[in-house]
Amino acid sequence: MSQGQQNQQQQQGQQQQQGQQQEQQQSPTQRLEKSFMEIRKVQNLLETSYPNQREAIKLQREAGDLVWEELQEKKQRLKKQQQQQQQQGS
Repeated sequence: MSQGQQNQQQQQGQQQQQGQQQEQQQSPTQRLEKSFMEIRKVQNLLETSYPNQREAIKLQREAGDLVWEELQEKKQRLKKQQQQQQQQGS
């Protein structure tokens, strides 16, 4: 293996490690947001590239809607908690 290939492998390993660390540092809400965006990307891909796959598109839409609802509920709970903490602190 050449020096260049070794360096490339090391860089790829470091990038992969950094990606894993970033994922671990994300809050549950951030992970839900990322999941929602990925679901919508797949849905858009299906709609544009495979419009005859109605069932798959429907399932993607339903999955996205469920994640979106959970995300909104989570944000509401967080907002209420923050308001309660502010009221207690006053």
